[in-house]
Amino acid sequence: MVGVDSKLYDIHTIVENEYGFNIPIYQRLYVWTEQQVKTLFEDLFTAYSTKKELYYIGGIIVVKNPNGNFDLVDGQQRFTTLWLLSNELKNILSSFTKKGEELRLHFSIRDNVTYYLKNIENKNGNIDSNETDFADLIKISKARKIIESLITEYLKTDKDQELFAKYIYDNLKMVITEVPYQTDLNKLFETLNNRGEQLQQHEILKARLLSHIKDITEWHQYATLWSVCSKMNEYVERTIAKEIDSSKEIAAQYNNGFKLTDVLNLFRAKEKKQKSINLIEILKTPESYKDESVSFKNNIDNHPETNEDEFEPVRSILTFPQLLLHTLRVFLYDIEQDDIDIINEKELLKTFDNYFLKSDFIDKESVKLFFKQLFEVKCAFDKYIIKWVETSKEKEEHLLKFIDKRNQKKGGWTYYLRRLKKESFHGFELLQSILYHSQQNTTQYWLTPFLYWVKNENPNFNKAYKWLRILDNTLLSSETKGLPLIKRTWNSIPNYLENKPSVSIFQINYNVSALGTKFPHYWFYKIEFVLWYYKNSLGKEVEWKDYKMTARNSIEHIGPQNPRDQNDKVCVEMLDTMGNLVLVTRSINSEYSDRAYGVKKSIFTDKKNKGNLDSLKSDIIYSEENWNDNKAKRHHQFILDLLEIYFKENHIQ
Repeated sequence: MVGVDSKLYDIHTIVENEYGFNIPIYQRLYVWTEQQVKTLFEDLFTAYSTKKELYYIGGIIVVKNPNGNFDLVDGQQRFTTLWLLSNELKNILSSFTKKGEELRLHFSIRDNVTYYLKNIENKNGNIDSNETDFADLIKISKARKIIESLITEYLKTDKDQELFAKYIYDNLKMVITEVPYQTDLNKLFETLNNRGEQLQQHEILKARLLSHIKDITEWHQYATLWSVCSKMNEYVERTIAKEIDSSKEIAAQYNNGFKLTDVLNLFRAKEKKQKSINLIEILKTPESYKDESVSFKNNIDNHPETNEDEFEPVRSILTFPQLLLHTLRVFLYDIEQDDIDIINEKELLKTFDNYFLKSDFIDKESVKLFFKQLFEVKCAFDKYIIKWVETSKEKEEHLLKFIDKRNQKKGGWTYYLRRLKKESFHGFELLQSILYHSQQNTTQYWLTPFLYWVKNENPNFNKAYKWLRILDNTLLSSETKGLPLIKRTWNSIPNYLENKPSVSIFQINYNVSALGTKFPHYWFYKIEFVLWYYKNSLGKEVEWKDYKMTARNSIEHIGPQNPRDQNDKVCVEMLDTMGNLVLVTRSINSEYSDRAYGVKKSIFTDKKNKGNLDSLKSDIIYSEENWNDNKAKRHHQFILDLLEIYFKENHIQ
């Protein structure tokens, strides 16, 4: 394309050149989800905290319009999120949010969006009023609130925010590609939408590892094994069944787990079968060679008692590159090598280069050993770790489905594998859900020691649940002596969780623990689980039985900080302590706002009666007739006492 120009830019250069950007009318609305916003923030924070010289946000395609600004043709979701983040951080990034007196980012036609951005840039007190009346604003508003909460959670001081903003200003890079104004945008969009996906890092890694396996049969077996493990949004036994075109064959091999040698033999048998097929046979019986895109449910024979909910769509809590990095840690520990520096899927190849591919111990056998570890980790992951399960239209829940091996005598024994839910798993699911929501989406370090243990021990679910409670307590609720989380997870493997959980980290002294909105979100999630764990003794067995954990990002003061009527200022001494705080969603926080305790209680009760229980801690608090410092202090002590009981019950004896 004549006249196309691509250059690497940082924010400093954009500000210096006084570039302005416009979202043209043909662009779709802002659609990024909470997970996408959180992932971008956490990736940036990880790069900042590890002092990476460069953070590459990706490519942006623009067209220079007649007024001298650039129309964003591709990359507007990332760019809009970057603008929102810069606006919340302020400091040096204030120069990026504005171009002179105007905003640097403008939305054509959508005046309500531009008006909203101007309001939040000016910190207008009414920025949230009626914003959800416009479809254009709903996602942008949610993204802004998520960013605001993440800044509060990760950047504890003004100085932290200043340094983070400076890092983004200097080190965030993007490739801006300018295409001529006369470019046929319809053809450009068609090209962008139809362009082939770039080869991903894990695909390059696969090729580099397999290059050490010269035997063609073995190469095929291990290549198929990699493919099976890479399907993160499906259970491993089903991906194997698709590979060999038989659910019965893999079911027959299952005995509380799979042996790698059996699975590799199935792949070998399938390869031989494929080699014997010729075109004449396919033309004679085309129905025997079905399209692989047909669903597992329709393509594979299943047990006669199979239920519809066994085929609910599932989504992994990890990406495949993340699973590879957890596997690499397990592999390195077993061969007595050093741990990796960080779990960062964007540096997958670099990490493998530094710790495996360029090592002096890599050869055919070490590669095969890594593949073995990968398969065992994936099997353990699918057996013991929650997945997002689509239980109804537009509704996902964290659930664990166990493998149930069934048989049927029909001219000989035939075996089937089914994925079933179990009510007794709810506590195990809830604890994992709490860990998932309270930890970084991009790392989830707790999974390494847990997967290592269950992979090696293959425990029943009660033992796995107990071990996870102990892991959580010792890993996240104990004195850390300044060790980073990745180091603590590495140490927890050989030391078998020697650290003793303690409420001292929870800061018992009221004066010390007045952290307010800067309180670590982990503790709120933790308290929710502990309350649920003791639901029977608290008389809440029926009410809390089916409680589910959702993502929450906003700390709410029960006794308001700045009530509308000063007579409603019921907490002073305990205002910013755990006794007066709960973690809720941003929308619930906005609804409660600065209202008096009695009004909040009424709103909470109404929601609870409709089946919307936003917090177990809130349920305890709003059972009180009124609220004040003394009641907040008693609630604070109640939580501490309950935690102490829980810690004594759940640690290595």
